[in-house]
Amino acid sequence: MPSKKKEFKPAGIGDDKIILDYKHFGDGKNCQTSAMVRLMHHMGHDISEPMLVGISAGMGFIYWFMKQMTYPVVGGMNRSDCRKFPGILGKAAKRLGGDFDSILTRSVKKAHLFLKETLRDNQPGLVCVDMAYLDHLLTGEDDHFGEHNFLVYGIDEPENAVYISDRFHGTHKMALTQLQKARASEYHPFPAMNQMVRFAFPDKLTPLEEIIPSAIRENVDALLNPPISNIGVKGMIKWSKELSKYPKLIPDPKDLAHALVMHYIYIETGGSGGAIFRQIYTDFLREAGELLQNDRITKASDDFQEIVGVWREIANGLLPDGYPALGELREIQWSINRDLEEKGLSVLDDVRKRSERVPSLLDEAAKSEVSDFLEFIAPVQSLLRRVSEMESAVLSELVESV
Repeated sequence: MPSKKKEFKPAGIGDDKIILDYKHFGDGKNCQTSAMVRLMHHMGHDISEPMLVGISAGMGFIYWFMKQMTYPVVGGMNRSDCRKFPGILGKAAKRLGGDFDSILTRSVKKAHLFLKETLRDNQPGLVCVDMAYLDHLLTGEDDHFGEHNFLVYGIDEPENAVYISDRFHGTHKMALTQLQKARASEYHPFPAMNQMVRFAFPDKLTPLEEIIPSAIRENVDALLNPPISNIGVKGMIKWSKELSKYPKLIPDPKDLAHALVMHYIYIETGGSGGAIFRQIYTDFLREAGELLQNDRITKASDDFQEIVGVWREIANGLLPDGYPALGELREIQWSINRDLEEKGLSVLDDVRKRSERVPSLLDEAAKSEVSDFLEFIAPVQSLLRRVSEMESAVLSELVESV
C-alpha cells in the first residue's frame, strides 16, 4: 500500500456533457472480458465471453503473497506474458486483427481528457477502477483491488455524473468525482493508476477458426510450464502447501477469516464465472469444439466440467458448512452474486442489507471457528493436489488435439 495516504483532488472537470447512444448488451461473468464483449458489440462485432477468454489464452492460476499484503491472493486469470493492462484484452484484440491505445498515468486530468476523447469518438471508455470506492459492488473500504473494469458511456460534468455499464444487468449512475477517485487509486498490489484502453477493429475480424488452435496451445503451455512455482498447476501445489502456514502468515484471526472469504469470492463469485475461470473455459472448449468440428476438444470440455466440480468443492471447503459463521458468510456471497447476475442492480438495496451481516459474522468466525483452521483446511489441501493432477492430464491431452 502507499506509504502515505494523499488527499484525492478531482481534476480536469469542465462543463461538457457527452452521453453515447449505448445499449447495455447482455451481462457477464468477468468484469474485464464482459466489458470488452459489450464494447465490441457497440462497435459492431459480436463474440461470446467464453470465446474471448479462450482466444486470449485467459485461463490461469496464481498464488501471490508479499509482505505488505494482509493476506495472500489467489486468482485464475493468465498473466504469464501480459501483466500490464489491458492484458488478455489486448492480446485478444491483436489476434482478432485489431489494435489498442492504453494509458497509465498519475495525472487525474490527463486520464479524464483521455476518457472524454474516447467518448467523442463514439467509444465507451474501458477503465480500471479500485473496487473499494464503488458502492454498487458492496466491497469493504479496505478491500482494494484496482483492476476492476467497466465501461463509461456518458459524462455529465455540470451534474457531476457518469453513466457506467458493469458486468451485472442494467446500467448505473455514479458521481464523476467518485469515479476519478476510483480510477486514480494507487493501492498495491493491483493499483488502478488511471489505466484505460480504447480499441480499433477492422470491418472484418480474423476468423476464429484461425485463432483457436494457437490460443489453446499457448494456454496449455502457460499452465503446464510456468516460469515460477506459484503459477499454473505448480501454483496449485504451492498454495496447498502454503495453506498450512496461514495461522503464522495471517496471525490475526479476523484477518484469517477475511482471507477465507476473499479466496471464496475470487474462486467462485467475484468475476471468475465460477470455479476460478474453469467454467468459462469449459464453455469455450465446447464452443470451439463445435466450431472446429473437433471431437477431442469437445471431450476436453467434458473433462473440464469435472474439474469445475472439484474447484467448487475447494471453494466451499474454505467456508465449510460445519461452522455456522463461515457457512453463512459463504451463503451471503453466493446469494448476492446470484441475485446481481440474475436481476441486476435493481436489487442493490436488498443485497446491501444482506451484506450488513458480514462484519459480525467475521467477528464470530474469528472468535470461535478459525481456531480449527488446520483441521477443516486439510481436505482443501488434498483437493488442490487432486485438481492439479486432473488439470495436468486434461491439458496434456488437449494440446494434442490441436
